[in-house]
Amino acid sequence: MNIGFISLGCPKNLVDTEIMMDILRKNGHRIVNSPERADAVVINTCGFITDAKEESIETIIEMGKLKDSGVVKYIIATGCLTQRHGQELLDEMPELDGVLGISRFKEITAALAAIEDGDRPMKISDPPTIFIEKGRRMLTTPPGMAYMKIAEGCDNICTYCAIPSIRGRFRSKTMEDIENEGRLLVQQGVKELVLIAQDTAVYGKDIYDRPSLPEVLSRLNRIEGLEWIRMMYLHPAHLDKEIIDSVALNRKVIPYLDIPIQHASNSILTRMNRRHDLDYLRTLLSNLKSEIEDLVLRTTVMLGFPGEEEHDFRVLYDFLAENRFDWLGAFVFTPEEGTHAASMENQVPLEIAQERREQIMQLQKKISREKNILRIGRTENILISSQMENNMYLGRGYYQAPDVDGLTIIKTPVKLKKGEFARVHLKAVRNYDLIGEAE
Repeated sequence: MNIGFISLGCPKNLVDTEIMMDILRKNGHRIVNSPERADAVVINTCGFITDAKEESIETIIEMGKLKDSGVVKYIIATGCLTQRHGQELLDEMPELDGVLGISRFKEITAALAAIEDGDRPMKISDPPTIFIEKGRRMLTTPPGMAYMKIAEGCDNICTYCAIPSIRGRFRSKTMEDIENEGRLLVQQGVKELVLIAQDTAVYGKDIYDRPSLPEVLSRLNRIEGLEWIRMMYLHPAHLDKEIIDSVALNRKVIPYLDIPIQHASNSILTRMNRRHDLDYLRTLLSNLKSEIEDLVLRTTVMLGFPGEEEHDFRVLYDFLAENRFDWLGAFVFTPEEGTHAASMENQVPLEIAQERREQIMQLQKKISREKNILRIGRTENILISSQMENNMYLGRGYYQAPDVDGLTIIKTPVKLKKGEFARVHLKAVRNYDLIGEAE
């Protein structure tokens, strides 16, 4: 059977999608790159925030139209939204032929067979207590890079976040499995591994009784053929000196850190249950900048959290203006079912939260551009991801994470190989992107 996939939400979801794709391929099915060519479509949904849930529902409806027109026979939904609302989805969306929760997504082949036999399976169980989200993958990322999920679930219990109730307690992948997967991915041509989890910094605390990310970095650093190791989703409260030192000790660990601070006002940080304050953030960033050469920093912030007054917003704005992150993502608070923040008093009107977000993004646009301008004149290793035209390619430098930061546009009269590095002299800036010429 021809199977199409639509993976929504975060890179962690994408890893699960790639595992399902490989499972189906091994069982004789053919993975196609377009729903219009598919007999069955698997939608790996996101259920984190309202916009993501709406996108998941709209995608199911759109695939339902293909089903009504006879293009697609079957539609299966998996992921966070099904884990949270599986029975409701199956009851209210006749488009769906089956749903799988996050604990049972590996049963995709059996679910498809049951659907072919006329059943309408709902395979949902409690979140697992050990790391099960592993296995060979059919990579869908640009050539040369892959995400590596080193843990799943979360124990932080931030008051706005539904992830612990959806994905369960924090659970780490073993170091041996991480190293073996890293070697396998390098054999498939991967040059950059992007380490992801809900909280990457506390990797190992559940299975080794202590955070063990530095040892993982050391093991991956020894893999021949791997060039870049990038860390994402580092909770600032858990970013300790051992992790910082690992960037200097391991040549392949690039000086790029994604540290979602969420806010800078002490009162808001407390209400969020972030377990640190503004002074801690200032000290942390000062230490990082003094100890890591050529450091690039990314963060995420939330606007409109309940109780956010104008002075709280000004504290955040001034903190970002002062510390000048290279990259930043900002989103507006939405009350999530089952979270403490959803029932807090002093909910901020949406229009105010959106206006504050716009101000933050305008500030960041200026900062990111100025940071990029400072890179003009440098020659960098750029990982080539795609070709735009005969003499133009797209790639990323170490200072650009996939999917969330800008790109580097490369002009060259010679052919470059996707998934390989090229030396590129940076010459100009366009919006969030850099423009350079291959040497």
